[in-house]
Amino acid sequence: YTLSLHDALPIFPHETENSYLSGGNCLNLGVNPSGEVYFKEFLYLCLLLTTHEIIRHMKSIKSHITQLLKSLNEGVFEKEHTIALSLLSAMAGESIFLLGPPGVAKSLVARRLKLAFKDADAFEYLMSRFSTPDEIFGPVSISKLKDEDTYERITKGYLPTASIVFLDEIWKAGPAIQNSLLTVINEKIYRNGQFTVRVPLKALIAASNELPAKGEGLEALYDRFLIRQFVGCIEQEYAFDQMISSTREIEPEIPEKLQVNDELYNQIQAESEKVGIHYTIFELIHNIKREIEQYNTGRDENTPPIYVSDRRWKKIVGLLRTSAYLNESPGIHFSDCLLMSACLWDEISQLPIIEEIVEQSIARGINTYLLGEKRLEQKLDTLKENMKSEHSLRELSDPGIQVVDTFYHRIEGYHITGNLLIFASDYQSLKKDSNRLFYIQQDKFRPVNKILKAYDFVKNRNIAQKNIYSLRKGRRSVFVNNQEYPLLCYDNCDPLPAQQDGSTPFEFTLQEVIDLLHQMEVEYKTISERETAYTKEHLFLSSSQKSKIKRILGETAHIIENYRNELRIIAHAHEQENREY
Repeated sequence: YTLSLHDALPIFPHETENSYLSGGNCLNLGVNPSGEVYFKEFLYLCLLLTTHEIIRHMKSIKSHITQLLKSLNEGVFEKEHTIALSLLSAMAGESIFLLGPPGVAKSLVARRLKLAFKDADAFEYLMSRFSTPDEIFGPVSISKLKDEDTYERITKGYLPTASIVFLDEIWKAGPAIQNSLLTVINEKIYRNGQFTVRVPLKALIAASNELPAKGEGLEALYDRFLIRQFVGCIEQEYAFDQMISSTREIEPEIPEKLQVNDELYNQIQAESEKVGIHYTIFELIHNIKREIEQYNTGRDENTPPIYVSDRRWKKIVGLLRTSAYLNESPGIHFSDCLLMSACLWDEISQLPIIEEIVEQSIARGINTYLLGEKRLEQKLDTLKENMKSEHSLRELSDPGIQVVDTFYHRIEGYHITGNLLIFASDYQSLKKDSNRLFYIQQDKFRPVNKILKAYDFVKNRNIAQKNIYSLRKGRRSVFVNNQEYPLLCYDNCDPLPAQQDGSTPFEFTLQEVIDLLHQMEVEYKTISERETAYTKEHLFLSSSQKSKIKRILGETAHIIENYRNELRIIAHAHEQENREY
């Protein structure tokens, strides 16, 4: 019995030229030239090829983009991050603005991006004050105007028919060009006379050595460029030496199989929309938005505000989704959010402010919303208050109940040799509707006293069951194993005060904090390992941004260690106090 290759392939997750059972590798695996594989041999083959091995040899979207970026960056010096951001913006269907002085390879970035797309038509133009719409969108058809009385442009070879567009000195464009660009960038349409034409635009890269001038109506066009990237001169001497010693600038040959065709481009855009957004990402964005609003409120009147439109926020989320998808993640990571730094500034002076806001918001998102730092802080504060309360028992307890030897209440009528005492703080913590376990320990300083101490399932596990007692609170009394015994009260004390529920027992609160901290440590380890691995292989983060994520995670580890030390101090202080009394 034989199994055809066509029947065999669906067993595997994907069918690509790099998989084991396709292309030129078939013969090496014992598949007949006719495209058939013997069933026994096929089963044996399945045993040899583990899922990991198969997946490793599949062509994934991330490996595709990784190889593509590697090819695009051949002969490029310190512009790899800018090319990566340009490719990301193109995949997300957005536009990018490159700001930088002349001669820093801004046009090179645009020309390299053109090579990323299969059969892509490119349009490149250097704007000037005298540029006309004819030079950008095509000349008016004289024949159409003369014969059909129709105002229509000949767009072939101009911006409306291009997939990749590079407009240098963009802010020199006149109002007529600007207005048409607005609809082209945002809606991907061009109004050619009486017709509305959908443009095949995948990426529009604009460049200038200056920001748009104020008061010239350029704000709307500037807002259309989602990513704003500063491009500077080469900083590293090694890269600089390589650049000046290179003899010729030759465009790399991008293998056709690496180029992005229309089908893959549409797939990336469709699949990116399915990427999930965790509630912590929403909270992170809310925090960034609040911080920007606070900055704008407290700024000097001569300092320009940071303006982020609702449309821009929506597009930013779309960009983060695309980044996550191309990095093969089902959801947006904190690391992806660092990309927002390139989307939120208007002036160069605002860039360090935005970077700080984004980094602090990521740290807050990890610590507060994901690890529950606020809840832990509240529990620690409660724990500290409980410790303080043990030094002011007369103020907190029923004033009619006597306090014996500074810290205790005495239980009357219980059949035991000597005095049976209970910590006043433990009595206050008892509930009237639920029991709590205690055991009796002799006071080593005053042997006549027997002290009821809170039972701990771990520390006191060696105590026999018969020596463990169940207590709950009564009215100036305590129930021991469901039998009520009065507490020693002052003579002629006032009538019973209004009933009040006791606070959470100190030991229970301590255990809650220990559990919360342990949970935080476990979750941090998971988050840290996940974000570290994700960031390390991230396609669109610079090396400095990757270092920032590492630093943020390190600071979180330091915060957790501080909580651990604080908890040790509290637990040790409480243990010492119980030993003394």
